[in-house]
Amino acid sequence: MEDKQAEVLKEYSRARLNEEAVNVERIHFYKTDKRVNPKQEDPFWFSVGDVPILVSAPHAVRHYRQKKIKMSDQFTGAIVYLLNKLTGCSAIAATKLYGGDPNVDNPCIYKEKIHDLCARQNVKYVLDIHGSARESEFDIDIETNRTKNLLGKTRAANLLEGNFQDFGLPKISRDYFKVSEPNSVASYVARELGIPALQIEINKQFRVPAQNPQGFHRLMGALIKSIHELTPHF
Repeated sequence: MEDKQAEVLKEYSRARLNEEAVNVERIHFYKTDKRVNPKQEDPFWFSVGDVPILVSAPHAVRHYRQKKIKMSDQFTGAIVYLLNKLTGCSAIAATKLYGGDPNVDNPCIYKEKIHDLCARQNVKYVLDIHGSARESEFDIDIETNRTKNLLGKTRAANLLEGNFQDFGLPKISRDYFKVSEPNSVASYVARELGIPALQIEINKQFRVPAQNPQGFHRLMGALIKSIHELTPHF
């Protein structure tokens, strides 16, 4: 596993990667209850890449659901930001509280942005990154909407599961929550755009680079290796 880390993250020492993740989170995905008007200020960060994979973090900052402010999925924004930088995939994340929930709303301005990015960059696969509580029974849950969102293409889910395990995240579940939100990013992408998509739930213990630097490094190694291995197949 250490050899694979060295190969995939050869540019980054563990300390450097974790330090950059903390800096990215603080600068781009800071937590605030201040609401912005999306017609006046873009509430999303995105970056296009030359790899036909899009990574997404709709809950990178606080969001509204049923008129209540919900907490963010900490460091999911930093994860997709770094994946864009390290693999060349395209990426999008919410950066501001704008009055909606990017993973539930229909219609949804976040999903409209994803639609535009997928068409513009000829995206072939979408990985939607979320966070679960530290008390979750899994390290990683791969949500497939009971395989519906895979559109018959199972390679990515199997490859991700194997890489997570190889990098030291052994407790992998599939569709732990059993019910997939019909308007979730992954379900929308599969149903409306005809692109296979996975929702990846990451236990908080692997999303805290300052508290668990080794765990965060392993998580990033597995994701980076998976994107590199998937790319030649598109």
